[in-house]
Amino acid sequence: MTITRVLTTTSALALCAGPALADLSAQEVWSDWKDLLDSYGAEISTASESQSGGTLTVSGLTASFSVQDGSFALNLGDVTFTEQGDGSVAISMAESLPFDMDIATPEGETATVGFTLNQPGAKMVASGDAANMRYDFDYPTMSFTDFTIAGDDIPDNLPFTFDMAASGLTGFMALSDGDVRAYTSDSEMDSFTLDMVFDDPKEGAGSLKMELTDVTQSVAGALADIELDMSMAELVQAGLSQTGTGSYGPSTYSMNFDGPDGAFEMAAAAEGGTLDFSIDGNGLNYGGVSNGITLTVGGSQIPFPPMTFTMSQSEGRLQMPLVPNAENAQDFGLVFSMIGLTIDDMLWGMFDPTEQIPRDPANIVIDLAGKAIITEDFTSPEYAESMNAAPPGTLEEVTINSVQLSLAGAELTGDGAFAFNNDFDIPMPSGTANLMLSGGNTLLDTLVGMGLVPEDQAMGARMMLGLFARPGDGPDTLVSTIEVNEDGSILANGQRIK
Repeated sequence: MTITRVLTTTSALALCAGPALADLSAQEVWSDWKDLLDSYGAEISTASESQSGGTLTVSGLTASFSVQDGSFALNLGDVTFTEQGDGSVAISMAESLPFDMDIATPEGETATVGFTLNQPGAKMVASGDAANMRYDFDYPTMSFTDFTIAGDDIPDNLPFTFDMAASGLTGFMALSDGDVRAYTSDSEMDSFTLDMVFDDPKEGAGSLKMELTDVTQSVAGALADIELDMSMAELVQAGLSQTGTGSYGPSTYSMNFDGPDGAFEMAAAAEGGTLDFSIDGNGLNYGGVSNGITLTVGGSQIPFPPMTFTMSQSEGRLQMPLVPNAENAQDFGLVFSMIGLTIDDMLWGMFDPTEQIPRDPANIVIDLAGKAIITEDFTSPEYAESMNAAPPGTLEEVTINSVQLSLAGAELTGDGAFAFNNDFDIPMPSGTANLMLSGGNTLLDTLVGMGLVPEDQAMGARMMLGLFARPGDGPDTLVSTIEVNEDGSILANGQRIK
């Protein structure tokens, strides 16, 4: 979370502008920078400020921030603001900027994390006027290198290297004036890469690599006067809000490790995907979809040769409240799905060499929603550090919008809704769930015929299904309605089972 805020801050500073909307002076742009830094709670220091013609030079600019469990400083060096004669102002900074973060743990241990931000060939221009300023930027390359960490019980020679880079980053950010500054921002990036290599004589060696291509982002929100050591709930209460969408093209991910206990490797690729997010008084809502996924796993720690799995689509979404409100229940939600999952034929062949079981792609879907009363700021470090922290609120409702599992020719689907009574030590549910199983008996017969399931166990499974389910309208279909009452009783299709 801290790194996200740091990158947001530096992005807001290193912006460049497009067509001039009105005459803008170098001093006005520098004042806007200071306002942006101040809105993030920065302490600003400079060695000198000098004006020569239409160029304002700010020397030795440093911005220091307090964050949760520490602080960090961004040394921007010498920055020049040059009026270009068309109402816009060009902004120039050093091609390499050092970054240092001091971290303190609750146990009193300290550490310093550092790296260098490299931005050769960056172009930055500001346009507009003092009340509505627009920054456009163009970074041919941007990289984070020279990663270091030093502190208590940390060896001088780190057993790993870490590099992160972006290429072809262009876009803009436009801001309005005021105590709470509304803004919009669009950006495009040709590629983003992450490369980490680990090599320790005792623990082993490995690497982690990731590449995203054709990345786009569109964001709108409001910047308020905040401190970076605020919790997420406090940031929202201070007026911070953000909503946006993004997308990415063909992407790859790989990881491998070889240690004393053996080797492991994994590689994944996706054709592309999308995401959307929002953070405001309604809480956090973050979700995304990936398409055309291929996953390969192998290594000596897995008792099989490398296996490959594919998915046509995968989706995930998390919605949760952030700001405590003891009077009103707030919405939450969770979505997870894997569509068109295919399993490596080698794995199928180990227990079904004659292909008696249908090998249709599998689908897994879980879609939940609900309401909860939040009484504690669970995003604060104080709450996280409390060893005996009580639950941050109470669960009020859960709605099962959809549950689906289809595999090997059988499919289980369901929905339902439950309310919870919090007058007891644990929340007590009451409500109804509706379930339907199709193809289950056919699959069980196939497994018995293959000798994978003994006949007596299959008969026991059918008897158990008979207690909870009744025949449905279609062939080989079972349906069940499970009711949980406030008195603790449970009914299946109207018959009490507890």
